[in-house]
Amino acid sequence: RPGRTREPSFRRRPRRPGAMSKSTRLPLVQADLAEPKDWLSPADIQEAFRMQPQCVCPDWSSLKMTVVSVLAPGAIFMRWLLCQASAGEEDAPRVSWSRVGICSFWAAGALLSFATAACRNPGVVPRAPPRADEASHDAAARSNEQVPARYVSINGTLIKQRWCTTCRVYRPLRAKHCSYCDRCVFRFDHHCTWLGNCIGLGNYRSFLFLITATALFFGHSAAITLEVLRRDMREGSALSGTFEAGRLQVLRRLFILNGGKSLWIAYSVFMFFAFFVLLLYHAVIIGQNLTTNEHVRDYYIQRNPFDVTCVDNYRQVFCCPYGSPLPLGSGTEEFRPAQSFERGQAQVRAAV
Repeated sequence: RPGRTREPSFRRRPRRPGAMSKSTRLPLVQADLAEPKDWLSPADIQEAFRMQPQCVCPDWSSLKMTVVSVLAPGAIFMRWLLCQASAGEEDAPRVSWSRVGICSFWAAGALLSFATAACRNPGVVPRAPPRADEASHDAAARSNEQVPARYVSINGTLIKQRWCTTCRVYRPLRAKHCSYCDRCVFRFDHHCTWLGNCIGLGNYRSFLFLITATALFFGHSAAITLEVLRRDMREGSALSGTFEAGRLQVLRRLFILNGGKSLWIAYSVFMFFAFFVLLLYHAVIIGQNLTTNEHVRDYYIQRNPFDVTCVDNYRQVFCCPYGSPLPLGSGTEEFRPAQSFERGQAQVRAAV
């Protein structure tokens, strides 16, 4: 059909029993409601967030790499280079307190946003409660082929909603089942192993502030360290009479006496460009109202039904914590959320 979204062609790897239990940190949310909901409107999503805790426990095993490669070098800079730069000693020229304060502000902002993005609930889609006549998860998985997909029309584009055999619900629009956390997440962006948590509707803005503050911290720290190194090299420029002796002395002061400063400049410049490219990437996909998952999989072939104007797309991300109302239309048949939900549940039980 014209305008129908393309289905991603990939196969999920088979999981060993209990293999995901160590990575599962998101809460198990079950909703036994009198009227089944499809979690499509902002009011329904807000109700789903009320059912679950705001904070979660990240995967601490994934945070070890982040601590070693990012947090520890940043702490060394704050404790050694930044304090030395503002001390005003003879071997460490003073840097203005305003620049030190700005760099410390970005460091504190990056640390706070890191804790917020890692520990905040990205938004788990409530599962349907297990039924007594459901024998096992394997039987429900085998019935996946017998539960038909459902199509929802948004701005003239048909979007396919898959039935999640694990959560026993039709996945809400832009949601995805994370294989690491074993949960369906609202407006799933990606699973960040550096944070040990999924990035979704609940913590996407914290993630954006994290990469912004981290990029500014590394860029500012590189500029401060470069200024300190340059002044230190200028003070030690008492060269010998020959050019060769002066060159050797410059290399000695640069790589031996100030090897730590030179190493930090190279590291911070690399990290600045890495986070800057990541920030630029998210700035582009936000302007197109896409998630990382949708952009990587090229989910919308002809037109993104959620894309309006660039300003409205940014307003939806930063000013609408539960999304904006969607103009739902008809799909292949008349769209009735409650009836389609009950029909999917009945077909699962019949297949079991």
